[in-house]
Amino acid sequence: MEQAAREAFAKWRGSADRVVIARAPGRVNLVGDHTDYNDGLVLPMILDRAVYVAARFSLDGAHHFWSENYREGVTYSPGQWPGVRPGHWASYIAGMIQELPPPGPIELLVMGDVPLGAGLSSSAALEMATGLALEALRGKSVPPLELAQIGQRVEHRYAGVKCGIMDQIVSRVGRTGHALFLDCHTLKWEHIPIQSEDIQFLVIDSRVRRQLATSKYNERRAECQKALEFMQASDAAITSLRYAGAHHVKEIKESVLQRRIRHVISENNRVEAACSTVIHSDWGTLGRIFSLSHESLQGDYEVSCEEMDFLAAHAELFPGVFGARMMGGGFGGCTINLARAGEGPAIAASVTAAYEDKYEQKPVAHIIGPGLEARRSYD
Repeated sequence: MEQAAREAFAKWRGSADRVVIARAPGRVNLVGDHTDYNDGLVLPMILDRAVYVAARFSLDGAHHFWSENYREGVTYSPGQWPGVRPGHWASYIAGMIQELPPPGPIELLVMGDVPLGAGLSSSAALEMATGLALEALRGKSVPPLELAQIGQRVEHRYAGVKCGIMDQIVSRVGRTGHALFLDCHTLKWEHIPIQSEDIQFLVIDSRVRRQLATSKYNERRAECQKALEFMQASDAAITSLRYAGAHHVKEIKESVLQRRIRHVISENNRVEAACSTVIHSDWGTLGRIFSLSHESLQGDYEVSCEEMDFLAAHAELFPGVFGARMMGGGFGGCTINLARAGEGPAIAASVTAAYEDKYEQKPVAHIIGPGLEARRSYD
């Protein structure tokens, strides 16, 4: 893919001299959804798919971007803003340039194989790949946590998505063969080795697409903020739902807010339990954690949908599946399935066939291979 990016750049601009190539992976989240922006715990890992950018300084005084996936270009002058809507692919690149300005205008091509809009963090991967390229062009490295925070700021300011920081951090620092246990309050992380000889992680993309900025994602954040304000009225020391307890659920009278808090509390507990199961290769227990997480996201947090529920439930009919759940922001996207090694292809074939028969749309299944760590290279 790196060579393909270089060749595509040469075809686009006439040469690929002095080009920096950078990549950053998408991610799957084993457990811990909608906890990151509540200062909670998460357990993601990097994908074997990534976003690649090829970049160099521009010679004509303008910024030039090109997307190989969309076959679309954007040009604008430094100091201005490209004429694109919030959340457009070019807005992430332009946002990173705003937050991490290079010493001159640039030419940047982007391409990748992270499914777009599927909840696999293609936007965070684009931010981190762009950030790594900008580091090279600026001649100065940025600490990984700082780069992740810049990417999160770009989501907030230029895409309108009030996301947490999980996606950017794991894309930047995720390690092959490991999950990343991240405390979103302290922003400290630990790489957890996964002995995966006996298992396969299977992702099934429902092909139900959602735009987080226009979905109920931001509404869920607002509900969590409202619940926090209720708790702070009686205990000002509580700074986030991370520190909510079962008694807070009972104190709040609004049933919707009760369910939101209950999900955050239980999901944080599931992340802690999942770390232990991964360390001890206790796949049966991890599978049950997957199933409980889906039930909580479906019932208490209400971010699932009929298609995601079908995919998870149908997968769990197979003896070779330890557990399945929706992941990501919700309202579409992908499920993650924990299966016995070697059984992934048969499970994928059966689940996708049943889904296509019911919804007249063919989902895409992907057995996750070794993750691709973020990196950059030079001409």
